[in-house]
Amino acid sequence: MTYKDEKKLINLLKYSPLIFIFFIFVTISLFLYSQNKKNFENDKRVLEENFINSNKKNIKNDVEHIHNYINRIQKETEEELKKSLKQRVYEAYDIALSIYNSNKNLPKDMIKKMIKDALVNIRFLDGRGYFYIYSFDYECILLPVNRDMEGSNFYYFKEGKGKYLTREIIKSLQNKKESFLKWYYHKPNDMKNQYEKLGFNKYFEPFNWYIGTGEYIDDFEKKQQEKVLEYISKLQYKKDYIFVINSKAQYLSHPVKKFINKDAKIVNNVEHNSIDSIINKSKNSKKGYITYKQKVRFDNKKDLVKTSYFEYIPKWDWIIGKGFYKSDIKEQLEIRKKFLDKQFNENIQTLFVILFFIMLIFFALSLYLSKHFEEIFNKYKTSIQKYINEKTRQQRNLACQAKTNALAEMLVNISHQWRQPLSIISTLSTSMQVQKQLNSLEDKELIKNLDTINNTTQKLSKTIDEFNTLFKSQDTISTFTSDELLEKCFNIVKFDKQISIKTSIDSITLNSYKSDLIQVLINILKNSKEAFFESATNNKTLDIKIKHKNKNLEIVIVDNALGINKKTLSRVFEPYFTTKYKYQGKGNGLFVCKNLVENSLKGTIEIKSIKNVVEVKVVVPKSIKE
Repeated sequence: MTYKDEKKLINLLKYSPLIFIFFIFVTISLFLYSQNKKNFENDKRVLEENFINSNKKNIKNDVEHIHNYINRIQKETEEELKKSLKQRVYEAYDIALSIYNSNKNLPKDMIKKMIKDALVNIRFLDGRGYFYIYSFDYECILLPVNRDMEGSNFYYFKEGKGKYLTREIIKSLQNKKESFLKWYYHKPNDMKNQYEKLGFNKYFEPFNWYIGTGEYIDDFEKKQQEKVLEYISKLQYKKDYIFVINSKAQYLSHPVKKFINKDAKIVNNVEHNSIDSIINKSKNSKKGYITYKQKVRFDNKKDLVKTSYFEYIPKWDWIIGKGFYKSDIKEQLEIRKKFLDKQFNENIQTLFVILFFIMLIFFALSLYLSKHFEEIFNKYKTSIQKYINEKTRQQRNLACQAKTNALAEMLVNISHQWRQPLSIISTLSTSMQVQKQLNSLEDKELIKNLDTINNTTQKLSKTIDEFNTLFKSQDTISTFTSDELLEKCFNIVKFDKQISIKTSIDSITLNSYKSDLIQVLINILKNSKEAFFESATNNKTLDIKIKHKNKNLEIVIVDNALGINKKTLSRVFEPYFTTKYKYQGKGNGLFVCKNLVENSLKGTIEIKSIKNVVEVKVVVPKSIKE
């Protein structure tokens, strides 16, 4: 155990209670948070249900209130019109009677003219209303809208439905001095269609006249509708508004003034199919709820889900509706969420205070225990340090032994490589000596033999330099190629000719510890060579591949010599697993190989065995920084 590990363990004993309490705090906090969220979801569901039910009830009450108001207005329309017409005719009657009473001494024709002049320009009902005067002899006395007809006899005049109008009026005044009468007549701006009209006439006794006026019922009804729409517009408040639309999809009342009297589909604030649904459902069901998407609200908010209640008024072809937006519940939900969050924060604060005091107690206890264990660890560390030092010494000896074995192998190879060159030198020198004694040595042959001896000597010197460089301790990084690497290895480790060596090498430039990598490969190749020596396999094959692998160099060496059993394979990298198993293909240098690959070359090494095939894979970085 390293000093850092000891400190970690002491710190674990010291701070684990704090971590445990913190874990409890987090767990309870998460539970409270989950509970808070669950409560909010439950409250949200209840609030949404209450919100929808409450708003449905409210909008229905508001629409029914307007509908009742319209029903009352419709019932009072004719009475209001009668009251208005009667009041106007009474005013005209009073004017005419006043003129008559004030000018009795004047000629009748003059008095009549004065009365006509006084009444001819009087207008009311937004300019539609005027006074007419007829005599009981069916003569037209005053007709402001067509003065050319004055003086004409209207005995044969028929209204729109074929009744003799002046005869009907005079008939209604026979027994009473005043009366109401309905008839049909075209409008000045619409000569084709007939419209119902209500008139009031009063007998003017001084000249045997009747004075009257009339109003188209639908025109007066429109005024009443305008009155209702004005009343509705005063009820509008922000999002809480009542809309009125007819079966032609025309807005009659809306908080956005520019929408009024425009086609809702052209306005395009509500989806077209939703408008059609509202109109069709209102005509068929007369009233009900409908939920739809409003594309744009009057405050420019978009794509809002709206639920509206509507009622249809057939007489006026009105659809009165009012709705609410589902998004409006967000305000209520936000208030509820703030309340629950406040409650959650208070619970967390209380929990924090309680756990803080518990944490202080545990921290004091953990300090005491950690101090005690630290003393125990110090004693333990002293005892194991001796063991580690002894192990280190043994491992160094083992590494030296592995290198000594490699050196012995090197010397064998040197002797093998020197034997032939030395033989050449010996043969040439002996030959030249004999020829010299016989005086048969020519200068040309002498020079040739001396060149051969010199070249052979240079090769011997080069061989010594290569082996000296290879096994000399190097702590510096150098640049070399994969081809150069393999060439130097084969210069040291020689294989018999019956062994088929296959190579597949990518030309790669490396920046690494050359000597260490060569030593690793020599150990691996030497183990393969020794395994082949003991193998009875006929087709002996050694396959070597050196490839790019991203930023790494991958070396794979495969032999089909003996293979390695599972029990042995699990121990090949053990420090004392040495020459005892050497001839099973795992020489004692594998421990050194593993140390060099992992510690010096910053790579990995692994061995696999299937039957009699052994694969050794070494992966190292192509470049190592010092």
